[in-house]
Amino acid sequence: MLRKRVLIIDDQAGIRALFREVFGVFGCEVVEAGNGYEGVEVASECAPDIIFLDMKMPGLSGIETLRILRRDQVVDVPVVLVTAYQEADMISEAERLGVAARLVKPFDVEELCGLMRHLTTPLPLQVAGM
Repeated sequence: MLRKRVLIIDDQAGIRALFREVFGVFGCEVVEAGNGYEGVEVASECAPDIIFLDMKMPGLSGIETLRILRRDQVVDVPVVLVTAYQEADMISEAERLGVAARLVKPFDVEELCGLMRHLTTPLPLQVAGM
């Protein structure tokens, strides 16, 4: 199985460090961005397999970042929305833009590991006629 490249876009260094540690257990290559602008730039350079995107960041918000990513670069890449907020309009817009999952802060490491297992497990091949 190929090594997954995970892009973490979050303005909190502590969150990025936690993700880096957990994803290292899964053998993932971790790439980081501290804000939305940097995240867009890094995504275009590194071709991530999965993106974890914080919704509340200074400058370019998570939703604005997601719009740019979906429009310009990573249409089919699974994006996990990471947020401490439950704003219905933000969640609705994120779902419209095709987020793969939501991770609500505060979360525990087991929840993060379960989500990562789900996102990195290959789907079984479909056999014709079955």
